Amino acid sequence: MFPVNQVFQLEDRRLRLLWCAKDTVFWIDIDDNKAWPQSITIEDIESQLISRDLIRIDDPCVESTLREVDEGSVHWEKRENAWNAIKDEIDNPELFYSAQRGKAVRRIMERSGITHQTANRLIRRYWQRGMCKNALLPDYNKSGGAGKKRNPNNKKLGRPRSTRSGIGSNITPDYERIFRQVIEAKLLNQKYKSVTDAHASALNLIKATNPNLTPFDVPTVEQFRYFYKREYDDVTVLKKQTHPTEFAKDKRPIMGTSTADTLGPGYRYQIDATIGDIYLLAEHDRSKIVGRPVVYVVKDVFSRMITGLYVGFEGPSWVSAMMALANTIENKVEYCRQFDVEINESDWAVQGLPDVILADKGELNGTKAHALCEAFAVEIANAPARRGDAKGIVERYFRTVQDQFKPYVAGVVEPELSKKRGGHDYRQDATMTLSKFTEMIIYSVLWHNNHQTLSKYDRCESMPTHIPAVPIHLWNWGIANLTGKLRTAPKDLVRVNLMPHDVATLSDVGFCLFGCFYTCSEALKLGWFHRMDGARPEKVLVSYDPRNAERIYLRPNNSLKDYWVCELTERSRRFRGMTFWDVWAITREERKADADAKLGSAFTKGELLEKVESISAKAELAKPDKQGLSQKDLGMQIRNNKQAEKAQERQRTAFKLGSTKVDKSQGKVIPFNGESEEDYAFPDMSNLLFEDDDEPK
Repeated sequence: MFPVNQVFQLEDRRLRLLWCAKDTVFWIDIDDNKAWPQSITIEDIESQLISRDLIRIDDPCVESTLREVDEGSVHWEKRENAWNAIKDEIDNPELFYSAQRGKAVRRIMERSGITHQTANRLIRRYWQRGMCKNALLPDYNKSGGAGKKRNPNNKKLGRPRSTRSGIGSNITPDYERIFRQVIEAKLLNQKYKSVTDAHASALNLIKATNPNLTPFDVPTVEQFRYFYKREYDDVTVLKKQTHPTEFAKDKRPIMGTSTADTLGPGYRYQIDATIGDIYLLAEHDRSKIVGRPVVYVVKDVFSRMITGLYVGFEGPSWVSAMMALANTIENKVEYCRQFDVEINESDWAVQGLPDVILADKGELNGTKAHALCEAFAVEIANAPARRGDAKGIVERYFRTVQDQFKPYVAGVVEPELSKKRGGHDYRQDATMTLSKFTEMIIYSVLWHNNHQTLSKYDRCESMPTHIPAVPIHLWNWGIANLTGKLRTAPKDLVRVNLMPHDVATLSDVGFCLFGCFYTCSEALKLGWFHRMDGARPEKVLVSYDPRNAERIYLRPNNSLKDYWVCELTERSRRFRGMTFWDVWAITREERKADADAKLGSAFTKGELLEKVESISAKAELAKPDKQGLSQKDLGMQIRNNKQAEKAQERQRTAFKLGSTKVDKSQGKVIPFNGESEEDYAFPDMSNLLFEDDDEPK
């Protein structure tokens, strides 16, 4: 027995099996508009199948018969009317025999009122297209040949105009070439114009090639749009009109998940920052508005636990990222206590470094994190530039946490309100300080870690169904059953390896870093600052905290666990109490001032040299002849000449003060006991002071 509705290929004919008896079957040619069922024995079908003259093929009408139509539509009504007309007779075996078929067709005609031709067409369509109700659907979906090019044959294609004048024109190959040129220049770019503007540009080119055209003979905007939609698919247009970064971030299909690439808790962290949508007040003077804070969050990918936090005014940079990463290894009970938040160890039991940290291609890019990677085998992965979707887990939390506090605090950023005429300046409503804002963020983090239900969390295969999608439960289960290998380390050791590293030079006056000089007791004991050759290295590796220029940390060897604390020397005392940003700004201004002064000195030194050369030339012209003197006579003459010149100089340069008028009202000095009046003037010591060493004694 063969299944009814099976389609066979016999040479160039496709035949559908309609009815199968014990020895005989009926089939019909599905491509012949005038075909009727034909009988064939099962033995003949089997022999043809064995000889490969007859082969089974897939039903070519399945796409049409599996269509869904809306109730009440034209397609639905046509199908229902056709089915009601033939449903009472279509299963009658008399229709397979030509001698008896006429009676059944006449009964269909009498019952439904359709013509003989229509009845035959409906019966034949039912058999040829799959013997189901949908086989009677009309072929309106094939009307028009959507997307196929037409051959005009010197006739205007499309519906005749009813409101516009003229006949219009077909889209010729020349028009298509112009359309493509305009579409690719105007529409397939990131600054695309409207279709109507592109159509107007196309008409300009068409008129340039044929100036005699009238407005009624050129292609319409509908023809231009039809060509655009037919020749360029939506995905191609979207890629051309969108920047590659925006397309990858906002438009591309998302088929993967972050959790699928994560082995367990503590394997991969995501770190990112945002600027809080709130203005804060100064901690010690609440009359001052200090601006918006920066919130850095470190989040575990597997469990969505927040493992590190920084809230402060350091902009998104390595310094603030360093603070957030350092917070991942801190004891969270002690951290929360700094902001008057008392918690138990189990409320935030996350302390350690992960295997991988995913960050922006910014603060963790480059060599800043090299020491951390080397010391603790932490891998730094950077997302592509401007691809926030690569860190969607931590990015989404920023919007969540800000939505939690915005309705309940003052000073929240409301740009739309401030732009309105007479709108209130929301900055003046600020009431929160940094410590209070941090306290509020900590409570939000604690609620997220311990109570937030993750509605779209994708569980791994081995996770039991009774584990709720709450970060703390996911974390605890993953630590117990998956990798869960957080790296613990001393806090100070993590901090010194998180700091930026640079090379400092050595001299007799100390270690020099960014123009500041430092010293330490260990280097003094090794004699590095003693003035002798070969006693010290030329350069050393140091780490530094940009927020404090008073101290750096020298790495004395290849071990990343050793460091020496170095303090500023007196030579750099002016930098005490400053940050390295202050140092960089001061030294930059000093270098600029010195460079400007050097340009000025080079500019005026030419005048100096010109005067020196002029004086030298005049002296050269006045030079007397000294021929005939021996070396001994010349030396004696020089000494004598110097004594004579010195005497003249003394005479010329001696101080000669004017006489002082004596006040007549003053009393006369009378000596006692008839003693003579003594001279109380200062003694003359000119001979002693101006005695020449080379004069003979």
